[in-house]
Amino acid sequence: MASSSRVDLLHLLQQEGPSTIDALAQTLGLHANTVREHLARLTELDYVRREAEVRTTRGRPRMVYRATSSSDVLADPEAQARLNAAIAQAAFTSALMREFVGVGPDVADRATTAGRSIGRGLGATEEPHLGPAQNALPAPGSEREVLALEAHLDSFGFDPQLDSETLTFHLWRCPFLEMAKERPDVVCSVHKGLAQGILEQAGGGLEVSELVPFVGPHHCTLTLRDKSQSAATSDATGSRSAAPA
Repeated sequence: MASSSRVDLLHLLQQEGPSTIDALAQTLGLHANTVREHLARLTELDYVRREAEVRTTRGRPRMVYRATSSSDVLADPEAQARLNAAIAQAAFTSALMREFVGVGPDVADRATTAGRSIGRGLGATEEPHLGPAQNALPAPGSEREVLALEAHLDSFGFDPQLDSETLTFHLWRCPFLEMAKERPDVVCSVHKGLAQGILEQAGGGLEVSELVPFVGPHHCTLTLRDKSQSAATSDATGSRSAAPA
């Protein structure tokens, strides 16, 4: 969408309805081949749909183009998933921009809270098939949470790989790598909060234990833990500290 002509073309389809390449080229003052290239890219990104013209007379129907509608998205699970991912990434970027300029000792906490709010607001994601390693997850119900988090991390582009024995995601690609190098306190804290929010939205039996950035040049780890075990450890620690000397 970096091309202004491409944006004008999409806007025209949204405002005027379905049209042909020749008609669009004439209205925008562009060469038909240029319009064809723009439409190909918009169709690939699912901003535009290409369909055969409905005709009542003989002859080969022309191809018409129209802007993708909300009903198209609702009827297409893949389109819905792409839309959800785009909305989540937009919210994520907005949170980063708000917190990126922040300074002070609480900036990491504020960034985590912002990411957590985004994660809680994400819609439910269709669960992928459980593989042998994922069937070994530790607690009933945890599969849904782990798989929901894995699906969202994948849609964001983190290229996650799960070690089910340690409940650790190995993240091999960060979409915000350059920003993370400059401000890991903000970017990585938003990532951590996002993961926690998704877990809560999917069930809430697991929580983020830690996110360790840059264990390798392009490698971070995100480790989960069972909330009940965490609470039991805290209670035991509290009991020991409260015991009389």
